[in-house]
Amino acid sequence: MSACGRAAARFALALCGPAVALAVAPAPALAQTASPATAQLIVKFRDAGERAGLSPAMRVAALAGDAGTPLAHARAMALGAQVVTLFRALPMHEARALAAKLAANPDVEFAQPDGMRRRAFIPSDPLVGEQVFFDSSPGGVNAFAAWDLTRGATSVVVAVVDTGITAHAELSGRSLPGYDFIADPVISNDGDGRDSDPSDPGDWVTTADLANPVFTRNNCKVEDSSWHGTSVAGIVAANSNNAKGVAGMDWFARLLPVRVLGKCVGYDSDILDGVTWASGVLVPGAPANPNPAQVINLSLGSTDACSALYHSVFAQALAHGVTRAIVVAAGNDSVDVATSTPAGCFAEAIVVAATTRGGSLAGYSNFGAGVTVSAPGGNDVDFPSDSILTLFNDGKTVPGNDRYGYTAGTSSSAPIVSGVVSLMLSVAPNLTAAQVRSILQSSARPFPAGSNCNTTKCGAGIVDARAAVAAAQAQAGTSGTNYQGLWWRAGGTESGWGVNLAHQGNQIFATWYTYDTTGKPWWLSMLASRTNGENFSGVIYTTNGPPFNNNTNQTSFPPARPVGNGALSFTGANNGSFTYSVNSVVQTKPLARYDLGTGAQPTCTYSPTTPDFAAATNYQDLWWVANGAESGWGVNFAHQGNTIFATWYTYDSNNAPLWLSALVTRNGAAYTGALYRTNGPTFNAYDSSKWVATPVGTASLAFVDGNHATFGYTTDGQGGLPVASQSKQVTRFPFTASGGTVCH
Repeated sequence: MSACGRAAARFALALCGPAVALAVAPAPALAQTASPATAQLIVKFRDAGERAGLSPAMRVAALAGDAGTPLAHARAMALGAQVVTLFRALPMHEARALAAKLAANPDVEFAQPDGMRRRAFIPSDPLVGEQVFFDSSPGGVNAFAAWDLTRGATSVVVAVVDTGITAHAELSGRSLPGYDFIADPVISNDGDGRDSDPSDPGDWVTTADLANPVFTRNNCKVEDSSWHGTSVAGIVAANSNNAKGVAGMDWFARLLPVRVLGKCVGYDSDILDGVTWASGVLVPGAPANPNPAQVINLSLGSTDACSALYHSVFAQALAHGVTRAIVVAAGNDSVDVATSTPAGCFAEAIVVAATTRGGSLAGYSNFGAGVTVSAPGGNDVDFPSDSILTLFNDGKTVPGNDRYGYTAGTSSSAPIVSGVVSLMLSVAPNLTAAQVRSILQSSARPFPAGSNCNTTKCGAGIVDARAAVAAAQAQAGTSGTNYQGLWWRAGGTESGWGVNLAHQGNQIFATWYTYDTTGKPWWLSMLASRTNGENFSGVIYTTNGPPFNNNTNQTSFPPARPVGNGALSFTGANNGSFTYSVNSVVQTKPLARYDLGTGAQPTCTYSPTTPDFAAATNYQDLWWVANGAESGWGVNFAHQGNTIFATWYTYDSNNAPLWLSALVTRNGAAYTGALYRTNGPTFNAYDSSKWVATPVGTASLAFVDGNHATFGYTTDGQGGLPVASQSKQVTRFPFTASGGTVCH
């Protein structure tokens, strides 16, 4: 079974869509190879000196006079450097010689050719194998187990510095406003230079394009559009758990598209400014970035040693304080990363080599002592069992239809690690860049027996998502308090609404019972993951489903619809706050545990291995129909002494969300009490005068043991509900893959 198939089985989702054959077609070899060339230099003038008061253009003119060669000022870039245009394109060896001559000028701090980088291409030397990506096989990254700890957080931003992205449905709602840093319209292929539109117009190259020396001097070939940035973004953070397509490494992180690669290539000056902007540092001519990225992914490069300017820009990005990792593809040239850029910038960057299903170095992957860790990169797109399934587009030139495709290369390995880092930061947002690197290396899985990798060639090991997240959690530290139970507005000042929390490890399934804008009972849910300490966050959803008295098939209804984001923060075992942004309404409510007053509050304990639920004598938890036979609804029990407060989340006759509640007390072997429907004030404007509870029937609970019960109800036609009587066999809802919480 492929990794995608295993994902479908694991999460009961239809994750795998139809695949196209290739994400990028390998280019044929040419009999003769042109030497790379450039028509631009990057020059940084000294801050002091007799020319320090002149404008950059005047200093370039003076430099041209000193050197006896025509030079023109093009624009300013990051770190005070300047892009300088040459009188003609020079082969790289001549450009380096000219740069060295200029660097000797007393007014110049440094000078270098403005070289070009390109996306990592798919190699043509396949090894046969089965796809490894999310699983725990020798070449997998153990993602399924990592998702038991966290599935990410919307507070983490990952910048994809690449070709831009398309409007793929699997990226819907995940992207922040990015920027297009391609200055040359010939390369940008969108008719202009730098602008605020980072979408990918396509990067196809035609025979006519090859008449332009910009492409011939960089060994460009005729090729279809690659949709490279979309594929990379999908590996990091494709929409997940949505019964559609593929899953990303991080289910909630936000993507920051930064376009620096166009037709075939991209200038260093554009790439470096893109990295600078992504980190939150100002770039001349570009607006400030309001969403600096904690993680910056660079799946690009070429053979050339890392320059001082790359080192400086990367160091500045990390020093600025937001960015904790610059993750770079090792490259696909089968050479030492020390001879590649930006992979050779390993003092600052996290450099990722590609491994195969069996955990060996992929034949195309760069290698060397500069590699930080390895990750699956696939080995041949013709063999899905050893390649990476991600997002694609069927447009040969301009964007066409959304598709899924198989790809291979270190361009796929890097975003896997970027996704792992974003998961780490979701549980430990205060990790430093040094701690991120250390955790990735110390938690990496050893290369399996028979691998051709070792720590001097392929990094510390193969990245292990679960181990890395667990180590990040340990680094962050938590109190160990379990928050399972019923919570309401602190002080009881807003009766009539509340939040039920089912707490398992580093995740909380929160069900918020409140009222819509018409005063009808309305419930929303959130699977919140620990971000750090005692803070949890997640996406808030609303759901439609079959009427409570006629449950047919939840799958015939639309999937849960996101309506906003929520965060839970706790200052003690019985105190916290709930912050939400729903339908453009942002509020924070202080919370306290709700005390039924019928006995002591139970003590709830999570176990990473499945506890003996059946032996439990306290029933406080989230319950549903056994084996999820009627997914989409559930009932929460808050249990103290001989009393249970049950909140039932279901749907009315119009398939809209409806919640009912019952305070049931022990009566012999069962718990019984009145069933109520409550109407109240809209969720964003509390008004106690609008809170009305109407008795609509009765409810009963009969427990066989601590994990099996019968939930019975009768409605009598009051409160707008039909006359009905049913009983349901319910069990606890284990929303994490392993372990569980028991209260006593």
